[in-house]
Amino acid sequence: MKVLFVCTGNIFRSMSAEYCLKDYIVKNNIFGIEVASAGTSAIPDSMDPVVKNTLLSFKINPRKHKQRRINEKHFDKYDLVIAMHKNHQDFIMEHFGKRVPLFDEICYGEKVSVLDNNQLMPDWQDHMDAVNKYVEYTVQFIHRSIPLFVKNMRKFI
Repeated sequence: MKVLFVCTGNIFRSMSAEYCLKDYIVKNNIFGIEVASAGTSAIPDSMDPVVKNTLLSFKINPRKHKQRRINEKHFDKYDLVIAMHKNHQDFIMEHFGKRVPLFDEICYGEKVSVLDNNQLMPDWQDHMDAVNKYVEYTVQFIHRSIPLFVKNMRKFI
């Protein structure tokens, strides 16, 4: 099975889901799952240090991550494409004509989006302490949701 997580920049939410799932399948001796991530824009940018440090706190090393942008070929290669936010679902439908589930939909049965910083608070640059706490919380949330993701993902293929 091949799984692709999608967010906007491919350096926060989808990347965290990719690396958390890779870590989970290794630690649980699960074979036959290939995991990647992509962004709807994936404009070259560096990974947020809070994302990196939170993943490292779980002994997950994301340093080799390379951003990529989603394209039509991904739908031929991956069995399950997952959107982290409703706007990623809408982008995929508009550009590729494909319906894809949300991360929280697979994990918790809820059509809820995992928000980015600017969606949490429009003036996020003025509240970096709160943003950093939110980023850390979000990576932790993704990490703790992965067992449920694995349990439920086959229902969405």
